[in-house]
Amino acid sequence: MISLFTYLLALVASPVHTNQSEKKAEEPKTLEWKKETHDFGNITEGAKVKYTFTFTNKGTEPAMITSATASCGCTVPSYSKEPVLVGKEGTITAIFDSSGKHGNQTKTITVVTNAGTYYLNIKCNVVDKVVQPKSPVQVGE
Repeated sequence: MISLFTYLLALVASPVHTNQSEKKAEEPKTLEWKKETHDFGNITEGAKVKYTFTFTNKGTEPAMITSATASCGCTVPSYSKEPVLVGKEGTITAIFDSSGKHGNQTKTITVVTNAGTYYLNIKCNVVDKVVQPKSPVQVGE
C-alpha cells in the first residue's frame, strides 16, 4: 500500500501536462530601431548630451508611443505624440545631464507603444572637469 506521503511526493514530482497549442507565441516586434544603444564615450562632468534614436514602423498599423520613461531623473526622453504610419520613421530623443555624476554611466529608456515595449540605452564615462588655476599675474601688466 502506498503511503499518502509517497503519493503526494509522486504527484508533485510528476511533470505537469500542458497543451502547447494553448501557449501564445510572443508577438513579433514591429518597430525596427536603427540603434538601441548609444555610447557618448568620455564626457565632462556637468555636460548635457543629447541623442536621437530612430525607428521604422514595420507593422501593419500606425504605431503610437504611449510613454517613454528613463531609469534616472538625469535623463529626459521626449517623443512625438503623433502616430507613426506604416513604413515611416519616428524618433525618441534623450538628454542626459551629467551634473554630479562620475565614472561609467548606463541609463535605460523604456518606450511603451501599441506595438510592444522597447528598451533603449545610453552610455558614457563621466570625467572630472579640468579646472584651470587663475594666475595671480595678468598677462599684459
